[in-house]
Amino acid sequence: MRELCVIVLIFVVMAGTARAQLDVAKLAEAHKAVDMARNDGKGHSDKADSGALGWGEGDIIQNYASMWEVTEDTYWLSKIGEHFHRIMDNASDPDGDGYLSWQTKRYSCAVAYAHRLHNVSAAQIAPERQKNSSGAQAAKCSGHTYIIGFHEGPAKFRIIDWDTREVIADGIEYEDGATIAQIEPFEFKITGQTHQGDRFMVRTIAQEPIEYVVHQGMFIYPVALFIEAARSRPELREQFGADAEEFLAFINKHVFEKNERDWLDMDELGGGYRFEPKITDRMPNRIMVHNQYGALARAWLVLSGVEGAHPLMATRAVRMVRYFHNHLELDEEHNAYRWYSEDYIEYGQPGHNGWGGPREDTSHGSLDVSLAIEAARRGVVFTDEDMVRIANTWLKVMWNQDEEEPLMANRVDGAQPGKHSALFPRWSELSQWDRKVYDLALTAFLARDEEGQVNAAPIMLLCAKRAGVELPQ
Repeated sequence: MRELCVIVLIFVVMAGTARAQLDVAKLAEAHKAVDMARNDGKGHSDKADSGALGWGEGDIIQNYASMWEVTEDTYWLSKIGEHFHRIMDNASDPDGDGYLSWQTKRYSCAVAYAHRLHNVSAAQIAPERQKNSSGAQAAKCSGHTYIIGFHEGPAKFRIIDWDTREVIADGIEYEDGATIAQIEPFEFKITGQTHQGDRFMVRTIAQEPIEYVVHQGMFIYPVALFIEAARSRPELREQFGADAEEFLAFINKHVFEKNERDWLDMDELGGGYRFEPKITDRMPNRIMVHNQYGALARAWLVLSGVEGAHPLMATRAVRMVRYFHNHLELDEEHNAYRWYSEDYIEYGQPGHNGWGGPREDTSHGSLDVSLAIEAARRGVVFTDEDMVRIANTWLKVMWNQDEEEPLMANRVDGAQPGKHSALFPRWSELSQWDRKVYDLALTAFLARDEEGQVNAAPIMLLCAKRAGVELPQ
């Protein structure tokens, strides 16, 4: 690989200033080599877990779409096609609803319900309900029912797994209000004077596979760009037309139609998808955070103009774009926008980020920005003025104002400064509205070693393309 990228930049001296010019051909060839060395060129497309597909495969297949836009080399379209065939092959229908999809337990919660039975004493157990979303800890949940019983007297208790009848703890000295932690990953407290024969029941629900719109959006969006190119350009139809038709039919049914059951219309605010009504979901039935519905909304923006796309795609796309746009707040000092990661109405009351939590973070916020970029480029809700304001968020609020070592804050309001490189996926595409974004991204790119430059080539080259920089092919 290093041999392919010994020279990835041509340096041209203009008016006494050294200015770097990206060598597209060399970077593209070097990136091909890196890509082929990753699981024999399959990336994560052979995985069934939606988390691996979303956060692993998503960036890989998006890089192919970026390289296609920059180079118009059909090799990259071929890669998208190969990968999505494998992704479709790994879709399944475990709930038997007739729709194929992808699932993961990775972000599912463990849940526990505790209550006293018909006891002699008035002792209480708390909390009545708790939810653990901490990954490895949540995975310890068995999904079984447990009995905490004072079978001999009020001074000691035992804990029995009621599904297996296994005694998991015995002879435990009772202390009023002491933590009971033997039913992992939960903690309970019994308070009050107990009596012989008292029993308390704890019912647990283990993590379960859940489908996530954001994971789907990460790889469906670049596939949508593939379909658009293959269906709109006559010279591509012979090679890619059949795949495009197959992909669109699959997406229409198994992604768009399936997610319709979770659509939520918010009247003049717009709309979005809801989380599944599964108790193990972190926020069952609440409208999704902006970056999650937004990841898939980008695909609907692309496909809504493609013949054969589901007739409701355009409507849903506009409603989601409007929902995000309506929750942007103007920072008048910097002529910039700030926003929360989620805005919702629950039990009749508006809220966001757990009622006043931190603003959207840079990583997840990149998907919000990507939605705005795709919408603006297609003339949907977002205007050039809006995009200048988002670019100002990047340049006037988040940037550390260091030309030589440009770093961006970890939140869109500038909190946690100096956390990220100026060469950041999706944010860098704001170069279309402010050339300074490109200049800072290029500085960050040149500071990387050869391997780092090759890995970041799709991001940097697309940044240059969107900035209108003429690059040698």
